[in-house]
Amino acid sequence: MVGFCHGVMNTDNLSILGITIDLGPYGFMETTDLFFKCNHSDDEGIYSFNKQFERGEFAVVKLIEAFFPLIKGRFQSI
Repeated sequence: MVGFCHGVMNTDNLSILGITIDLGPYGFMETTDLFFKCNHSDDEGIYSFNKQFERGEFAVVKLIEAFFPLIKGRFQSI
């Protein structure tokens, strides 16, 4: 399995479509390595390949939390 690993997949580097915007640091895997880290300063492995889904999920939750007060207020009047 080959793959792409984003080194700093934070909320400000991910579009609403799930596209990573900031392109550094990043890396491509030529063989399967779930613990592959392309960010050399990521000692804890927060952005390792096996955590990419978790980081994306975190970003979506933060987006929902940001919009929740607007959505909640909109449906209270119905």
